[in-house]
Order: sequence, then structure tokens, then C-alpha cells
Amino acid sequence: NNDVTASYPSNYNLPNVRAGSSSEKNGAFASFSQYGATAYDIGAPGVAINSTTAYNTYSSYNGTSMATPHVTGAVALYASTHPGASVAQIRNAILSSAVPTASLAGKTVTGGRLDVNAALSK
Repeated sequence: NNDVTASYPSNYNLPNVRAGSSSEKNGAFASFSQYGATAYDIGAPGVAINSTTAYNTYSSYNGTSMATPHVTGAVALYASTHPGASVAQIRNAILSSAVPTASLAGKTVTGGRLDVNAALSK
């Protein structure tokens, strides 16, 4: 729980820092994930994520380090489709479009998981 024991960079109190807890394919909170009702904003896929590795291979990984690129990608997509959007506007679009997820309630600011499509329509 990052609200009890700080871990960085997720605990930096800056408007451009967003943190994503790991969720499973079904959207459930991943038991190993870091979390915090004020330190973590949203859940994103972080279990069994294929990633490129050395020598043109792929490997499967788990963790908030796998969830973070999903949130970052959502930010980049939103910024590319909404030129001139401010940091606050992008943050609001992504967080306000989170899908409520019982296992993330009380563990993230939104209590939900990332929905990129919904965010892009805001």
C-alpha cells in the first residue's frame, strides 16, 4: 500500500505523474500489485503481458511496470487526437472514463480500470 509506505515515482505529488495498478485479463486486481487509494490512479493490464526482449524474442511479464505502458499509451493517444489538450484535460478524460471494478475500489483513486476507447470519446 503506497499510501502507507511511499514508493517512487508513483508517490510524487505532481500533476503529470500518474500511477497504474496491475489488473488481470478479467479486470480483477492482481494480488502482487502495488496500490494506494491516493497514490494509484487506475488499474491497467499487468498480468501475462508479452514484451519484446533481446534477440527478437518475446517474454511474458507481470507487474505495474507492465501496466504503466498501457496508461502512457492512453495518454499519448488522447494527446494525438485532442491537440492542445492540457495535462489536466488529459488526466480528467482518462480517470473519469475508468470502468468501475469492485476489486480496485479503495485501492485506486478511480476504483476502476483503464478504458482507452471511452477516454478518447471525451
